[in-house]
Amino acid sequence: MNETKDRPEAEEAEADPRAAEREAWIERLRLDGKYRMLFELEILLKGLDRFFNVENLPLANMQQVIALNFVDELEIILQFVDRVVELSGVLLDASRQEDYQFKYYIETKLLGDYERSRWREAVLEQENPEASLFVLYGTFLNLREILRGLTQLKVVPYTIFFNTGNLISREMLGNRYFNPSRPVEFRPEFDKVNNKRIGMIVRAVKDAQLQRNASIVVLAFNRLLQYLRFIDPRSESIEHLKSSLLFFALIHSESKYLMEFMETNLPDRLAGNPDKMRGPFTEACDSLSFQLQMELKKIHAGELLNLAKQKKLESVKTAVENSHGILMNFFQQSVIQILKVFESGLAGEEIFPVFISRRKQSLKLREDLAVFRSMMEKFEEITETTEAGMHLDTYLKYLVLQKGFVARMRRGTMPLMRYHDLVEFEKYLKFVEGLGLDDLHIMDKLDKFKMESKFFKILVETTLGHIDNRSELQGEPLDKARVERRLKRFVVEYLK
Repeated sequence: MNETKDRPEAEEAEADPRAAEREAWIERLRLDGKYRMLFELEILLKGLDRFFNVENLPLANMQQVIALNFVDELEIILQFVDRVVELSGVLLDASRQEDYQFKYYIETKLLGDYERSRWREAVLEQENPEASLFVLYGTFLNLREILRGLTQLKVVPYTIFFNTGNLISREMLGNRYFNPSRPVEFRPEFDKVNNKRIGMIVRAVKDAQLQRNASIVVLAFNRLLQYLRFIDPRSESIEHLKSSLLFFALIHSESKYLMEFMETNLPDRLAGNPDKMRGPFTEACDSLSFQLQMELKKIHAGELLNLAKQKKLESVKTAVENSHGILMNFFQQSVIQILKVFESGLAGEEIFPVFISRRKQSLKLREDLAVFRSMMEKFEEITETTEAGMHLDTYLKYLVLQKGFVARMRRGTMPLMRYHDLVEFEKYLKFVEGLGLDDLHIMDKLDKFKMESKFFKILVETTLGHIDNRSELQGEPLDKARVERRLKRFVVEYLK
């Protein structure tokens, strides 16, 4: 695929005159893994900038944000400020760090006030990438000490969080060669798409204008997939897992630019284009824009909600795993959907080896919900038509089974649900998760459990109807025998 520089905007930006000098500096660096480190540095700087915008954070109530304690968020920031210091130090080392260490020593130890001010003025002119990197390094050394002090506070109000973010963003804005505030820009060293099949499909688009815009959308989703690689959902460290919020904030921010491009800018760019694929392409992008908005809501309003405040490792791990899986799946599906506009017979596995088709995902979700419905139907029948319905033990078993199946769905198919369905499901799932066995000894709570279960069964049935109507499931009847076998195995497992 062409490794062209581009950005998802309606208007093309003028070339940055510093770009060539920066590229020459990168070429001169004698450092293994320099592109990986530079890409990580860029991502961290962007992430730090976006993280201080509370709209990119999964907070419960934006109206009450001023009353929140942001000490947890600053602890996350401190981790990445440490990493920026480390990365910029390594890059300086490959770019004659000893010169800059000596300069830093002169600035802090030897010069008087007047001379120090003049020396700083000269350094801040940032005449080349090395000087710019040195300024970045020194800035983040200072920020690290300030943040270490702030994270010792018991309460960090929004005003401190906000103003700390302003200072950090202002320092980065002033950096001539390492400024993360620019719009998304695709660069060869970071955005190379290694899959040759993608390149072949995009290059085969005959209309140059359509090819260019298809390339932009595919590269944008590819960049979002690259951001996900910085998240390790398998980690057993709660601090490391919480640090994923910085990358989720960056994804949330840049996804908004992509949605605007696909929904608004793209139709204007291609207006009047005579190619017959223009319509299917713009329609696919418009649909993806809406779906992306729903996926982001699913994550922010559900999976990641108030994650920085969570104390239980299992809860944090589940939230990060689910969010990572939701986005990975959606971004991969999006790339495939765009490519299939131009090559309808494309199989997802040709692009992503671990790709799971939308059809398989819908089959899996439908079957899980069918098992849940069957379990509820059987217990409803038992409690309403047999003597067992008079015994508390029956309802205790029923609650144990519901809790077990809810936990299983959270680990598996819940992330596959659409946002609007998930919102209604969450209300009941949280009710069940918060209900203890001892609670059912209280008549009012037992009655509420019975009533809520009946209402939820109706919701499950309605949702199954919606899933059955999905285009990818037409001609695929539910395997009822398999559903019953799965239910029996599940009941034996949880009640043994």
